[in-house]
Amino acid sequence: MASKFGEGGWVPTTQEITPLKKRIIVKNMHFGETTTKGGIILMDDDGKEQGVHPRWAEVHAIGKDQKDVKVGQWVMVAHGRWTRTFIIESEKGEKQECRMIDENDILLVSDEEPTEANTKQATYNNMGGAYQMKSLPGND
Repeated sequence: MASKFGEGGWVPTTQEITPLKKRIIVKNMHFGETTTKGGIILMDDDGKEQGVHPRWAEVHAIGKDQKDVKVGQWVMVAHGRWTRTFIIESEKGEKQECRMIDENDILLVSDEEPTEANTKQATYNNMGGAYQMKSLPGND
């Protein structure tokens, strides 16, 4: 793997990369903006509640033991369950931002790219089981 210094700091790049075992490399992760009904454009912000949600991404490469997803499919990944961005450079010199994910963090799989309408509605609110319980079973 070669490394290169870019605008964003130390950015690793490589031409060929294969994840180990069941791991998955994704690209085209849906980040960006949301347009309100009134036409106001809001940038997604992971630091705020509206930015905390799962993201769709396209499968770029899979490990040799991965049987649940295929290259080219779209997966919904639980919020924050991806690595930092790394750049993969094709033989044509095209650069692609990629991230590594674990199969246990995949929530949904689609053969087609999700529409913009399907990206925000697919949020979830994990309150945690212990928080929701009023008392332990058998201790009433």
